[in-house]
Parts: sequence; C-alpha cells; structure tokens
Amino acid sequence: MPKYYLQTYGCQMNVWESGIVRRVLADAGFAETGDERDADVLLMMTCSVRSHAEQRALGRLGTFRSLRSERPGRIVGVLGCMAQRLARSLVSDHRADIVVGPDEYLRLPELIADVRAGTSGLVATRQTSECYDSVLPARGLSPSEASSRSAVSAFVTVMRGCDNFCTYCIVPHVKGRERSRPLAGIVSEAERHVAGGAKDITLLGQNVLAWRDGRRRFPELLGTVAAALPHVRIRFLTSHPRDLDAELLEAMRRPNVCPSIHLPVQSGSDQVLARMNRGYTREKYLAKIALCRRYLPEVSLTTDILVGFPSETEADFKSTLDLVEQVRFDYAYMFRFSFRPGTGAEKIEPKVSEADAGRRLSRLIEVQNRITAERNRELLGRTLMLLIEGPSPRDSGWLGRTVTNKVVIVKGDCAPGDLVRCRVERINGWTPVAEIPARAAAACSGKA
Repeated sequence: MPKYYLQTYGCQMNVWESGIVRRVLADAGFAETGDERDADVLLMMTCSVRSHAEQRALGRLGTFRSLRSERPGRIVGVLGCMAQRLARSLVSDHRADIVVGPDEYLRLPELIADVRAGTSGLVATRQTSECYDSVLPARGLSPSEASSRSAVSAFVTVMRGCDNFCTYCIVPHVKGRERSRPLAGIVSEAERHVAGGAKDITLLGQNVLAWRDGRRRFPELLGTVAAALPHVRIRFLTSHPRDLDAELLEAMRRPNVCPSIHLPVQSGSDQVLARMNRGYTREKYLAKIALCRRYLPEVSLTTDILVGFPSETEADFKSTLDLVEQVRFDYAYMFRFSFRPGTGAEKIEPKVSEADAGRRLSRLIEVQNRITAERNRELLGRTLMLLIEGPSPRDSGWLGRTVTNKVVIVKGDCAPGDLVRCRVERINGWTPVAEIPARAAAACSGKA
C-alpha cells in the first residue's frame, strides 16, 4: 500500500481541506504516515495570505526535493492557495511533480498515477462554482468524513471563497468567489459529528456571514443548527463587519450559541480602511461593537489588525491604537502588511518602510497584550463552565474552553468531553488557571 505524508500550513479552512485530501487518498488505497522518510508521496497544503507563509512552504519544499533525490520515484506535490497562485513556477523553478489548486483535490489519485507513468510537472488549478458538499457525495464520500475534527470539537465548512476583494487580500484570487453549501447538508454533517462524540461545532467560511441558500441567510442557518443540536456549543468563523446585524445577534441569543465574535477591523483609520476597500468606517465599526455588547453583554470580541499598509501614516496608526484601547478586544491577531502580487494594494503609494512597519507592529502587540492580560484578569474568582478539550500542551492539567472561547488551564480529575464547573484561582501570565472542587470531580462529565 503506497504511503503519503501531508503537512498543512495556514488557517482552519486549510485544515478542513487537508481532511478532504486524506479522505480522497484513503479511498484510492493510500495510507498516511507521520514519517516523511517513510512516504512515497510528499504533499503540503499551503497558504498565500502572507508572504511569510509562502516562504516557509518554499523552504519545506526544498526539504521534500532532497528526500525525493534520496529515493527515486518519490513524488512531491504542492496543494492549496500557493499552488493556485504560483502554479507554473512551482513546476519550472521549484521542481514540484504535482501542483493542485483548492478546487481540484479530487484529481489527486489520477495525477499521482500519471506521474508514476512518467508524466511530470502536472498542474491542476481550475476554479469551479461548486462546493464540496455537492461534489463529495457524487464520489461516494461523506463531507463529515472529510471535515476537520478532534475528539471534542468539529469544524463544518458552510461556504468557500470571498467576493469582497479587499486590496491587501489574495483570497478571492486563489480561493475564488463565494460558494455556499445547502442548509440541509450542513445540518446533516453537524449531526453526524455529534453522533460521533463532538460537543462543540464551529461553522467555517472565509466570510461566513455571506452564506446564502436561496432566501436563507446566515442567521437562519445558525438558528437551525443550534435548534437541531440543543446540547452542543455552536460557534462560527470568520465575520465581515459589513454583514453583522441585529438579526445575527438575535440568533446568537440562543443558549447554546457561544457569545464569541471574531470581527476583523484591520485599521482604525478611515483613510486606510477606504484604501483597503473594507466597506465601512471607523464610526460604523464601533457602532457594530456597541450593537454586539447591547445584545450580548458577555460577548468576547477578537479581531485582525494590519499595520504598515501602503500610505499608512503615524496619525493613521495612532487611530488604530486608539480604537484598540477603546474597544478592548479580548484577543487580536496582529500582522505587518505583506505585499501580495495581483492585489489592489500593489499600486498604492507611498509604501511604508519595513522599519516603520516593524516598530508599529511591536507597539500594537505591546498594547493589545496588556489589554488581553487585563481582560483575562477579570475572570479571577469567577466560576465558569468549561468544556475539556484535552491535556494542556504546556502545563500539567487540562485545556478547557469557555463559551466565550477563552482557554483556561484546569487542575483536577477529568477527561476530554467533560463539562466542568470550576473557579478561576489564579492567572499564569495571561492564562486563567482553575481547579475542580474535589466534591465535584467525580461528577464532572456531562453534555456541553
């Protein structure tokens, strides 16, 4: 039986797509190995959102080529966004055997067979209007079998692609336009995950709030999934501020929908937001935040912020810092602008120097880290209901998650999938640490 090794870079969507690859290869008679030297086929799932991710993947590709030279007949393949963006150069300059874009994973067994038959430099990067929910059943594959999940949590992709064309972003160019899955298929897949033991379901999309099924919009999907799975925690990622409204927030009031929203702001400057083509102003974004907190007083808010965008001035950056201080996000993913060829930002001047962008990013991280620590210290002494996900990777104890998506280290006798009520006793760095009361340890198992 031929063996393959798969390394995944990038976001949770890429993890989900790696699940598709695993299912397709398993059905074709391949076995996965965790040892790259034991593999007949070396594959990587790539991301193109930032240049750093591409550089890491290209460095890893060099390692794969070295392994191929050690064993003639080994096959090296590049999958995903970078494959779509750099298809020909990955073959001509980086000597990949197979290059496969996000809509062509079902062809992998065929492409591998062609390389074995003597054809090299195969490129498959067609973009379609289909979602895998309709494609997989036609091939006898179950979407739930191809989705990403752990013992406790599962991820269900509800739509792919993006129509926003923010000027810094490569996603619409490599993932394609928005394609939504039918509601019935999403609910069915989520139910299968729960039947398999999942207690936490996350609905995924590049812009999940853009989901449509006829006249149905995302709030109806969220409410339908929550009603079908009343004892399961329901989350979603990622949202565009322009699409967030009172209808969504009303749907989030259901008891099993987690009050946690990831709402990328990118900048606090109106001038920069306009050049980014974000479709909202600072004032409108802050109004959305106020709406969130009015409907969901305990809501946890996270965001993405980009510094060093072309034309960003010190005054623009100060506006971003001011917004961060005003909103007080629970957490933020903060990045320095990464030039992506083919995006609208390519033509925007003047560019911000690497030194200035780096200095701004360091300052932003300093401010947000302080706020994150302060927000987490607000949990000290509070009793929380935590879903145990597994052993803590860096600390003795267990990793628990609140309904607001905060990670808490739990001390005590429990197991993955347990729902435990415990009190936060201290803060380690900025991570809350809680202990299960001895009298409750024997009865901590339950539905989330």
